[in-house]
Amino acid sequence: MTQSLTMSALYKRLLQIGLKKDYVRKNGLPSWWNDELDDKPVAVLEGAGYISKNLNLDISSLLNPEENIKFNPIVKTKFKQHKKQDKSHPYLAQALASRIAELIAYGTNLQYTTLPDNVQSIREEILSKPKQKKVNLKSLLDYCWGKGIAVGYFQQFPEKAKKFAGLIQWYSNSPIIILSSTSKPSAKLAFDLAHELGHLVLGHLKSGVLVDEKIELDCQDEEELQANNFANKLLMGNLDNCLDNKKFHSHNHLLKHAKIQPEKNSSVDIASIILNYAWHNSNNWGFAIKALSKLEPNIDCQKIINEYLAQQLDWDKYNDETYEYLEKVLKV
Repeated sequence: MTQSLTMSALYKRLLQIGLKKDYVRKNGLPSWWNDELDDKPVAVLEGAGYISKNLNLDISSLLNPEENIKFNPIVKTKFKQHKKQDKSHPYLAQALASRIAELIAYGTNLQYTTLPDNVQSIREEILSKPKQKKVNLKSLLDYCWGKGIAVGYFQQFPEKAKKFAGLIQWYSNSPIIILSSTSKPSAKLAFDLAHELGHLVLGHLKSGVLVDEKIELDCQDEEELQANNFANKLLMGNLDNCLDNKKFHSHNHLLKHAKIQPEKNSSVDIASIILNYAWHNSNNWGFAIKALSKLEPNIDCQKIINEYLAQQLDWDKYNDETYEYLEKVLKV
């Protein structure tokens, strides 16, 4: 088998499952790989090993030209926010993210603590921590890690792959949350994280994997509605829809009024107030996005989330190639 094994042949077969050569070259192979190795069977065999590990592929199917390439088996998965008329699921994105969750689990030594069964207790616990004055993305990250829930951000998917917003995957007795929304406002990532936390608190996932393909207020799934309601109460406290259906003539006008609202409850983040207004008044999304951009002009949520993650990982557990892969895809 090794005598006929070439990287070009592997690239052609990987393309059939949606993994283009450039993607495999960048994410599947270590940086020291060069084109001179592509036709050396022993080197290609080693390269196939890196590809299978990084991209969560079954190595035997990868090496057997007579077999369709398969991803490693993934435990039973609940897909949420999936339109019935759309028969596709984000299997490729899930497989890649599941590998990241597996590596996170391997590099951390977390003890999951049972969560309170109501949102108000969690809100009070978050705000009871020193220096935590608001419920926002950073305080939610602190809370999750303190409860033994690892959180990472991963968006390194092939260009045309169907993607997802959030994923929860259980390893042993601890859940891993992977966020993947491309939305820039911290309030949106905070809502997504609170939504996934809601799934855990409400007992929607006690083992296996849950994939939220989208996290939207307008949905028919009862568990999604419950997780949305949980997230809204956790972030907004008593200020849900505090701007009501007011009409604003510009994003600056909206921002001005949003900044006044925390006088009623200082634990609510201004960004969450703006996003909450947009959800209740969907025709004003444009104003809301502009207001959030002005409020947080240089926000980098991926950096915020994965800096927490990087501090928790025991990097010495990884070999050089895995270390490099994680640094690259997590951008830390």
